[in-house]
Amino acid sequence: MFKMRHIQLKSGFILLFLCCLFIEVNAQSVTRYAFVNLEYILKSIPDYAKAQDELNNYSLKLQADIDAVYIEVAELQSKYNADKVFLTPSMREQREKEIAAKENKARLLQQQYFGTNGILFAKREELVKPLQDEVLAVIKDVAKEGNFGMIIDVAADNSVVYFDPKLDKSNLVLRKLGYSVKKQEE
Repeated sequence: MFKMRHIQLKSGFILLFLCCLFIEVNAQSVTRYAFVNLEYILKSIPDYAKAQDELNNYSLKLQADIDAVYIEVAELQSKYNADKVFLTPSMREQREKEIAAKENKARLLQQQYFGTNGILFAKREELVKPLQDEVLAVIKDVAKEGNFGMIIDVAADNSVVYFDPKLDKSNLVLRKLGYSVKKQEE
């Protein structure tokens, strides 16, 4: 009987130890998280709005250059269609090559201006990226200070159905960047 109680007691201690170990592992694996609204933060930064306006104006200028070439293509095509019956086969071929060359020029300009390594992308890197990098650095600081394992951008993630406004750190990020807070903190 004593041996049976000893085995039960030993089993109880092992079970208690395993439960404590399980609770400790779960407590350590809980990730704290918070939310930010990156769109709200960036719109609250005046330099970001200026950079966006400058980018938009620059984009319109670049698009106007491309549109001008396409207008030339349309004019050449229209003139070609009007003169086509009077042209010799070699003259037709020459005009068609000229039109194709202008269309190609327009496509190349589009790629040069708006492609992934284009002029507009470089301008964006110059104007907007430093501001975004500064915001992201502050978000990382907020995460480290608050011991958050994850900060989710609610503006970019459409799958966030609900979050507690107390976990929104957008205004904290803005204050750390030195900007006034527009919306009421909850």
